[in-house]
Amino acid sequence: MILSDLVTSWLTPPRFPAPAFPIEPTRFSLTLPEVPLEGFPAAHYPEVLGVHKTVACYEWPSESKSGPTVLLAHGWGGCAAQFAAWLKPLHEAGYRVLAYDAPAHGASEGTLASAPANAATLKALADWSGQPLHGVIAHSLGAIATTLALAAGIQAQQLVFLGPVCYVADGLKNHGLREGLSDSEADALVAYFQSEFSTDLTLLSALKGVPSPPPPLTIFHDRTDTSVPYDEAETIAAHWPGSTLIEVTRVGHTRILLARGVIQQALSALDGSVTPQETPPAP
Repeated sequence: MILSDLVTSWLTPPRFPAPAFPIEPTRFSLTLPEVPLEGFPAAHYPEVLGVHKTVACYEWPSESKSGPTVLLAHGWGGCAAQFAAWLKPLHEAGYRVLAYDAPAHGASEGTLASAPANAATLKALADWSGQPLHGVIAHSLGAIATTLALAAGIQAQQLVFLGPVCYVADGLKNHGLREGLSDSEADALVAYFQSEFSTDLTLLSALKGVPSPPPPLTIFHDRTDTSVPYDEAETIAAHWPGSTLIEVTRVGHTRILLARGVIQQALSALDGSVTPQETPPAP
């Protein structure tokens, strides 16, 4: 398989059946702009960056109709409905909640996807909301998307990252190895991707574009996460001023979205009152 075909297969996210929302949202759609984020060659890769794609968006107004806004950012192969367990606690805490399905995810258009396309969706929804965000809760690749969106100008008072990805290239290299490439060939695949997209896309490179100081960040990560290594969370925490890293147990990479202890501490983080401690998983 040639390198371009491997990159295309890697940029094609899986689609899974979405769970039902426990609280029915207001559903609407947005169309992403022609140039979703500065610094990426949208003219050459419009499909990968979600250009002109129609994306599915969701809103749950606060009970008071004037509560602060929290935006939910899913990861690779995910969708807004993955945050189903968060909706009632956020609603009861008085938040207005916004969420989306990134291009090629959930109910949105597209077949190829990327962290910048996810970020473009996040920014479009944040701009639509009409007010600075109180917080963003991001899972996995959504952490890079959130950081890119911050660099592109969105504002948020608090951030929560769940099992965050720091290095995109590691996922591409592992994809090449699974497809039968040798170690050196997989490295060549990464170099090809970086050359084609003119970027060394990592959360740390995105962070360089965020106005200083960045918003306070609370990170939850399971040391036994087999999808994203715990040391990626440690790297993010070491480079993000004002961050707090909380190690959680027995939730892995996906069940962290269901863990009631994580949700409770995340709500405290949104209020600016989180304290580091081990968090049990949901029973």
